[in-house]
Amino acid sequence: MRLALYQNDSLPGDTARQLASLTRLAQGQRGKADLLVTPELFMTGYRLDAAEMTRLAEPADGPFARAVSELARETGIAILYGFPERNGGQVFNSVQVFGGDGTCLALYRKLHLPSDDERAIFATGDRIVTFDLLGFKLAPLICYDIEFPESMRACVEAGADLVLAPTALRRHWSQIAEMMIPVRALESGAYLAYCNFAGSEADWDYAGLSSICGPDGQVLARAGAHEEVITAEFDPAAIAAARARLPYLKDRRFRLMGPMP
Repeated sequence: MRLALYQNDSLPGDTARQLASLTRLAQGQRGKADLLVTPELFMTGYRLDAAEMTRLAEPADGPFARAVSELARETGIAILYGFPERNGGQVFNSVQVFGGDGTCLALYRKLHLPSDDERAIFATGDRIVTFDLLGFKLAPLICYDIEFPESMRACVEAGADLVLAPTALRRHWSQIAEMMIPVRALESGAYLAYCNFAGSEADWDYAGLSSICGPDGQVLARAGAHEEVITAEFDPAAIAAARARLPYLKDRRFRLMGPMP
């Protein structure tokens, strides 16, 4: 399976610009990538106030979703994108995945909201989600979710070979991208793709540093600070080899430790 991450330099609130940039990229990746991943809240950009984010939020079958579905079908590339999802009277920080035939493969809602700003806008999700693609089982997380080892492990326990983590990481937290993300892959024996924004949105400067890490913690591809696309291919045999070499999943004895306080 061939994966492409789009480290996007967005313009907050301009959904038409975001769709146009995604369209150009997907068309350019036709025949090269099997799955294309975008950052957290790609549809709108991240740095919007509560009123504007709520105004732009769409249901999972809204106009932007339909356009992405058609783009996936046209190019034959599965696409994961972040968006503010309106569901009744609630708004979630969500990602959705459309397969290369345009059908919805997964909808995931962010479990961990890291700030008062997010908690003022979004409701929290309540479940881990997996989906199948080309013989792999994949699981999405969003930004702060991946900073908890338990989240990655929950995905792996659900059968995930590859965890996809769109994010909106600021520059002053760059050690998360540089240090934590490879460790998350290593300690769980699974591939991990971490897709960030580039550039700036209002008063936020993004770290960039999107990466694709192997199940042995090796960084297979890493972006710099600017808008770019990074790619990598996946080998199922590497997962088994990594877990045999470091059998953390088999050897752990968490039941003896009791629940966290």
